Amino acid sequence: MNENQNNQIPQQQNSYSDYEDNRPFEERFKETVTKWRPYLLRLWEAKWKFVIINVMVLVLTLTNLLFFTHPYYKSTVTILPDYGNKSGGMLSQLSGLASLAGISVGKGASTEIYQNLLTSESVIRPVVYAKYNTEEYDHPVNLIEYFKLEPDESLPNKLQKRQMFLTLYNSLTKGIISNDVERMTKILTVTAQMPEAQLSADVVNNLVESLNNYVLTQMKSFASEQRKYLDKRIAQVKDSLKVGENNLKNFREQNRVVLQSPQLMLEQARLARTITIIQTVYIELMKHYELVKLEEVRDTPILNIRELAKNPIKKAGPKRRLTFYLYMFFSILLSGTFFIFFPNIKNYYKIIRTTNKV
Repeated sequence: MNENQNNQIPQQQNSYSDYEDNRPFEERFKETVTKWRPYLLRLWEAKWKFVIINVMVLVLTLTNLLFFTHPYYKSTVTILPDYGNKSGGMLSQLSGLASLAGISVGKGASTEIYQNLLTSESVIRPVVYAKYNTEEYDHPVNLIEYFKLEPDESLPNKLQKRQMFLTLYNSLTKGIISNDVERMTKILTVTAQMPEAQLSADVVNNLVESLNNYVLTQMKSFASEQRKYLDKRIAQVKDSLKVGENNLKNFREQNRVVLQSPQLMLEQARLARTITIIQTVYIELMKHYELVKLEEVRDTPILNIRELAKNPIKKAGPKRRLTFYLYMFFSILLSGTFFIFFPNIKNYYKIIRTTNKV
């Protein structure tokens, strides 16, 4: 090791020792107290203002939490994704249902399509106008009546009902009803938040039932339309087949000796060929008809619900104790910071005003 390296070692050790404070704890504590003493004196001088402000915040917070903050309950339904080989065709049909509801969706799991359908008016409308037994009313009411929505008198009578529905629809889709699809498992969770426990369970169960009814109804309408077309087409082909068979029968009755006339043989071959073509069309239509009936049962999706929501025992919120602690913590922190640094802020403000005047 050369002399330069030997000289560098003590210098490095000295530099490291500069960052270490080997003073006794008492000296360091006194230095800290001396450093913070001016700030603590400022807070002490404004102690009564500090106390009054925090007492006011305390009273307002308690008043709000005890008298103006109402408890709410949450109920949840879990929908499992569809499994099996038939999911491809079913997903394409579900995407078509979503487009009918005014929702554009791409490729995804069935639960992701259900998630989009849950926010459609077609699914939410039956939930809004369903009758619910509540603690607040002694008779069944719908959600518009429960939340006491008033019509806009400036609108025509025909639009007032629509206006109340849209108001509640926005509230439902933007907070009261929430849903989430787990990224890995594709499990859909639907939650309803309501002021009453049983009402939250009833609303989320009705929502899932409305989604299931919408899917089943639309799927059946597609299948019924196909069946109607096939029924009509099969009847037409059957009539054509009967006409062709009658024509061939009449031809043979009128022409007993066909083999002696090339013209008659050609006419008979044409009649027989027409019957063969119509028979082939009739057989294919009947095959498609049976397939449509099978696909109607096989491809109609049924929501795979793990369990319906039940009356929640415990309220979901508000968490009054945690809210109280947070309010008081930030109140003490902000008011203390203000009174400590207020003189500095005041001086900075004077400097800025003086600079602007110059």
